[in-house]
Amino acid sequence: MMAVLCGIPGIDVVVEFDTESYSPRLLRDHRPRVLLMDLDGFDTEDLLSRHLVSQTDQMGVKVLALSASLDAGTAIKVLLGGAQGFLHKDTPVQVLVDAIRAVDRGGVALDPQVAGELVSTLRYNVPNETPAGPGDTVKLTPRQRQILGLIGHGLTNVEIADQLQLGRPTVKTHISSLLRALDLRDRTQLAVYACTHGFRAHAAVP
Repeated sequence: MMAVLCGIPGIDVVVEFDTESYSPRLLRDHRPRVLLMDLDGFDTEDLLSRHLVSQTDQMGVKVLALSASLDAGTAIKVLLGGAQGFLHKDTPVQVLVDAIRAVDRGGVALDPQVAGELVSTLRYNVPNETPAGPGDTVKLTPRQRQILGLIGHGLTNVEIADQLQLGRPTVKTHISSLLRALDLRDRTQLAVYACTHGFRAHAAVP
């Protein structure tokens, strides 16, 4: 996969390492903007318990997690732990490249099958460790619902502004209001919330 990415215009592979050599120091030394994290090479519980995913955010590195499994519970844990995306390892190269670029621009990348598994799992068999949402008592405006749905589809602020013909500061203000209203920490949690609470249906994506 890395050899293929090296040949993609605009994609620079600055460092590659395995499970044994993984360390936040590598990220500080090489300063990648996006980290492709192969979850199959890690103990996910250990990864999250040591806050290695959330530490990447402190260094300005965005995480795009890859896994051969579409386990919704793992996806939820990793996304809430700080990752900005979750894709299947068999994702076509061009889709992966688009996801890397979207995450780099501040968007969220979710494999459609993963998104479907998230919705199905939370609807019919909610994992005990999934944090409870703020519930149906939260009142959102139609515009907030629309923007939340677009975030759930992985659109960036610029793409949302262009699609809705809004100013970028206006979109940013709406997102800040959504974070406060839903008591969520960041854009990734907004995307997960949108997928698991049916808000993607509020947004039409061309």
